[in-house]
Amino acid sequence: MTPALLRLARLWPLVCGLWPWAARAQSDIAFPAPTYVARREALVRELPDAIVVVPGRYLVSPGDEPVRQDPDFWYLTGVESPYAILVMAPDDGIPRRWRSLLFLPAEFQFAGGQYPMADTLFRRAPWNRPRLRLVPGPAAARSTGVDEALPLDSLVPRLRALATTRRTVYLPTGASLYAPPGLAAPASYEAQLARSIAAIVPGAELRDVHPLVAGLRAVKDAGEVAALREAARIAGIGMVEAMRAARPGRNDREIGGLMEYVWKREGAQRAAFTPIVMSGPNVMTLFTLQRERYNAVNHVMQAGELLFIDYGAAEWNMYGSDLCRTIPVSGTFTPEQRTYYDIVLEAQEAAIAAIRPGIMMVDVIKRAAEVFRRHGLEPNEDIARMGVDRVWGLMPSPTHYLTRDAGITRYSAAGFGVRDIGHMVGLEATDGRDWSRPLQAGMVVTIEPKIYIPTSQIAIMIEDEVLVTPTGHEVLSAAVPKKAADIERVMAEGRRARAWDR
Repeated sequence: MTPALLRLARLWPLVCGLWPWAARAQSDIAFPAPTYVARREALVRELPDAIVVVPGRYLVSPGDEPVRQDPDFWYLTGVESPYAILVMAPDDGIPRRWRSLLFLPAEFQFAGGQYPMADTLFRRAPWNRPRLRLVPGPAAARSTGVDEALPLDSLVPRLRALATTRRTVYLPTGASLYAPPGLAAPASYEAQLARSIAAIVPGAELRDVHPLVAGLRAVKDAGEVAALREAARIAGIGMVEAMRAARPGRNDREIGGLMEYVWKREGAQRAAFTPIVMSGPNVMTLFTLQRERYNAVNHVMQAGELLFIDYGAAEWNMYGSDLCRTIPVSGTFTPEQRTYYDIVLEAQEAAIAAIRPGIMMVDVIKRAAEVFRRHGLEPNEDIARMGVDRVWGLMPSPTHYLTRDAGITRYSAAGFGVRDIGHMVGLEATDGRDWSRPLQAGMVVTIEPKIYIPTSQIAIMIEDEVLVTPTGHEVLSAAVPKKAADIERVMAEGRRARAWDR
C-alpha cells in the first residue's frame, strides 16, 4: 500500500466527521476505498502464488426477516450488493502485486418485486429497481478500490484463466449441515461453492480463507474502533433505560422492546442478535436452549426475582455490541443475591485489570477463576458431590482452569467445551474466540464471568466490552452502572420518575 493511501485509511474518522459523503464507497455504511485496499493487501501479503475467492452472502430473503452481508466479504470490500464475489490473484506483469477482481450482478439481475423475473419491462419500473446497488464498471471499481468490477456472468471463464498457472485456491470451505442419522448432510452455501470451484479448477488444492480473514478482523483499525465505541454507547443507553423500567408485573419482552426502541432512537440500525432477556425460572436456562421456543422472551417479572439482560446488542454501521447486566426485579438485591453478585463483579474486575498487550487470554481467564476459588465456590461445581440437579455453573471454571490447568478448550454455541470468559466483538457480536495468540492493541473483547445457582434460582452475569490499548485497556461500556448500589440507585430513580409506566 502506498504511503498516501495508508495515511488516508488512518484518517478515516476525521475525514468522515468533516465530510460524511466521504464514507460512501457503496452506501452510508462503507469506509473509504483505501481502507479496503489495505485490508486486501494485508490478506495476501504472505500468501504463495494462489487464487483467493471470497463470496458475498446469498442475500435474497425468503420472507421479511432482515438480511446481512457476509462479514468476511464486507470486511474486504464494503459491498452490500447480493451475490457479489471477490477474486484475487497475483499480477503476472508486476512482481509481488495482486489484482483484485469484483464480480457483480448486472443492474437488474436477481431483482424483482411481485412480478415474474423474466418480465424485463416491470423489472425496470422505478418502484422495482435495486437501490444503491453497485453494478459492473469503472464507477464500482473506483468506489471499492478494486482493479476491475466485472459482470458476475464472467466469473467462471476468468477463474479458469487464472487457474491455468495456479493450483492453490483459498476460499471459505464451509461445513456440512446437520441431517438425521442415515441421511446425507446438506452442504452449506460455502461448501457448495467450494465443490463447484473444485470442478472448475480440477486438481486444485483448496484451503480455507476464513481463518486468514478472521485473523485480520481481530485487530481493529481506528474506524472500526469508532464504530464499536458508538455501538457500545448506544447499547449502554438502552441498558440504563431497561434498569429504569424494570419492575414486578412487566413482561421480559417489554424490556427487550424498550431497549430496541432506544437504540433506534439513538441511530442504531438493528440489533446485533436475538433478544436475551430472562427473569425468574428462565434464568436457569441457557439462552441457546431458551430460544428454541417461538415465545422465548415471555415471563412476567415477580418481586424477588433477578432479571438477566444479555441484550446490550445495538448494532452501529455493521459493528455489534454485547453487554450484560443482572438486576433485581424488586429494585433491591436480596442479601444472597448481593453476595454472589459482588463475587461475579470482583471476578470481572480482576480479569479486566489483567488486560494489556502481550498477555494470553488464558491468563486473563485465570484471574476470574481465582476469585471464584478464593470465595470457596469451587467445590460447588463438583457434580459428584452436588448432584446433577444442584451442581453450580461457574464460568470460568476453577476446576478446569486452575485445578487441571487444562487451558482453553473448544467452545461452540451447541455446548462443546468449557465456557471461558468472553469473545471478540466486531462485525459480529461474537466475532471469534482465537486465543492462540497474545492480546494486541486494537482487539476488542468481552469479559463476562457468570454464576448459576439452581437451588436459589440465581443466575448472574456481568459483561463489558474492553478495547486493548497500546498501554493497557479501555472499557468501552464503562458508562453503564454495574456496582450493585449504582444499579439500585438507577432503578429507584426510574420508579420515582414512573419511567415507561403504562
